[in-house]
Amino acid sequence: MDIKKSILGLIGCVALLYHPMVAQVDVSEFKKVFRVENNRAKEEIKVDGILDEAVWQSQEMATDFYQKIPYFDKGANPRTEVRFSYDDTYLYMAAICFQEEPIVIQSLKRDEFWDNDGIAMTLDPLNTRTNAFLFGVTAAGAQWDAQYAPNSGINADWSNKWYAEVELYDGYWTAEIAIPFKILRYDPSKIEWGVNIVRGIQAINEFHNWTAVPESFWPPNPAFAGAMVWDDGPKAASGNYNIIPYVTGSINKNQGEPITYKANAGLDARFALTSTINADLTLNPDFSQIEVDEQVTNLTRFSIFLPEKRTFFLENSDVFGNFGINPVRPFFSRRIGIDENGNAVPLLYGVRATGNVTESIRAGIMNTHSGATAQSTSLNQSAMSVQKRYGLSYVQALFTNQQGFDGIDAISKSASRNLSLEGFYSSDDGQKSVWMGLHRSFKDGFNNKTGFYNFGGKFQNANWELFAAFTQVQENYTTDMGYNIRIENYDALRDTTIRVGFNQSYSYADYVIRPAEGKIMRHRFGIENFIVLNPDFSFNERFNRLRYFMTFRNTSELNIRFDNNEVELLFPFSFVSDAVPLPSGRYNYSSINLEYSSDERKLFQYDISTKIGQFYNGSLNQFTLGVNYRVQPWGNFGLSYEFNQLDFPEPYGQGLITALRSKIEIGFSRNVLWTNLFQFVDQRDFMGINSRLQWRFAPMSDLFLVYIDNYDVFGPTITTRNRAVALKLNYWY
Repeated sequence: MDIKKSILGLIGCVALLYHPMVAQVDVSEFKKVFRVENNRAKEEIKVDGILDEAVWQSQEMATDFYQKIPYFDKGANPRTEVRFSYDDTYLYMAAICFQEEPIVIQSLKRDEFWDNDGIAMTLDPLNTRTNAFLFGVTAAGAQWDAQYAPNSGINADWSNKWYAEVELYDGYWTAEIAIPFKILRYDPSKIEWGVNIVRGIQAINEFHNWTAVPESFWPPNPAFAGAMVWDDGPKAASGNYNIIPYVTGSINKNQGEPITYKANAGLDARFALTSTINADLTLNPDFSQIEVDEQVTNLTRFSIFLPEKRTFFLENSDVFGNFGINPVRPFFSRRIGIDENGNAVPLLYGVRATGNVTESIRAGIMNTHSGATAQSTSLNQSAMSVQKRYGLSYVQALFTNQQGFDGIDAISKSASRNLSLEGFYSSDDGQKSVWMGLHRSFKDGFNNKTGFYNFGGKFQNANWELFAAFTQVQENYTTDMGYNIRIENYDALRDTTIRVGFNQSYSYADYVIRPAEGKIMRHRFGIENFIVLNPDFSFNERFNRLRYFMTFRNTSELNIRFDNNEVELLFPFSFVSDAVPLPSGRYNYSSINLEYSSDERKLFQYDISTKIGQFYNGSLNQFTLGVNYRVQPWGNFGLSYEFNQLDFPEPYGQGLITALRSKIEIGFSRNVLWTNLFQFVDQRDFMGINSRLQWRFAPMSDLFLVYIDNYDVFGPTITTRNRAVALKLNYWY
């Protein structure tokens, strides 16, 4: 009897941890329950953030938002009121955001949205419930735009030309947004579009949604959009094109070489083939160091791939890039215009078309051609894809072709091709999904074992997230236009790479508790399992992890991980320079990792982490510290340090790998930004400075002045690798 009472008492205590359950709206009813009218404006709307036009007093209001974070609840407070209107050229949104709490602005940069007070809309003109445009503005008037696609999520590197302004008042702030129809892809016959609104209030660490987006899904997910109902559908946009020419000039000084002067020019262009299909063109795109990659320390045996940022590849990037699963992607756009050593090659042109052929069919076609260099041949690279959607489910196919050229003549037996066929099923509420992919490569000299196969499934609700994925990659599967991280294994003794196929499974289970009261916003308990088998299904690698994440209501987080690894090292490998490589064989090692990040809303914020434990037959002690001081709203002064002490038994060496980075951002206004990045990464024998002054003199049109200073670091010696001053002007017409 006492045992029963104890069990009932325990259940009661656990139940008290949960917030009061609120009945969810059935997903199939979203567009019936959440509806807002959009009527034509009868007067000119001036986008100034001041809602003094009469149309804003008469339009129907979207309000009574739901609380999304820290947990799902009705009656979000403070109140938000949103209205829509349109004319022949623009779709307008006006918002009144009531707020007694201090406004938090962490940056004036474009596309810095989630850490600031702001409001944004999810726009799904074709009612796909899978793909959407996102447009938002912070309470300081900084714009954010992105595209959303299933699996790949938010692509914030996509940008376009539109307008937004805000105005601050006592107890509330207002926002006006104008989206040109010509940058959207829509069907003029449709009078209902998918729409949702998300608002962030940093002082109380809350996000609110207009519709009842379930707890386990990110707010912009278009699967949970409501309906924007037009009094008359917008007409097809005319003059639907953008031309973005650029010119650059630079002064360069490389080590041991005389000063050189360079000039360059090119353009990107976008234009509509139909109201739902967009075309992109690039001629001699810019590969300058205007946008610099941040160097990272790599303590794995495999390569790291950095994201795409070039304008030409960004719109509808998921059409080509959403095939495969990590660590294998048949298409990865950063492989285009880059040689095998990571150096830029002249990309002569690129042309692509992407969008919806019908309401349920998306397609894409692309062709690029790069010039030859002393180290690489000229390449013509093409991709074609098609996707047929069934609700949130779809089937899709991809074909890629790479062909080497000598002048205008194709080089015999230089073609490399890939074919992919995938299916994805999702329940209508998005909680259950399964997928399968069949892939094959075709390349001269690789005649068998050229397949890549994957399948998996996922379940998620308010408390549980379960995931399992299985992958087989045969040793001759090639991805010259994509990436295959594990296929090439480095043999340190012979200084060569050897292709080895693999069978991989990855799974995890997470359980989430959201307390209704107290300082803790979320407990997340999880377990991960990762197994790699060789082509003959003999053991290669295993990784198990127990994890616990604690998120506080003040935005700070504490993460704890316990890891156990077992590796059958196929080839000798060294993590320490000038040391004897670790011999092939089996290694079993464990470690613990602790991470803490402080309240990100404070002017002074810091992140600290440590990892202590075994590493192969030695040990790894890792420590990182990052600090940032913010002067709201114009300045961020950041500094980070990374320490990795590797100790192996003799003769395998000891080593210290460090990295020091400093990033300083100063916003003189929303349109004049100065960004400075200093990096020292001794693993790469690299130290560099990139200082960039950006003046946005017109919407999406910029003048950049950049100073670059890179050094080679070998032990105590530091020598200048290259130094340059660059000027770039681009105009968005």
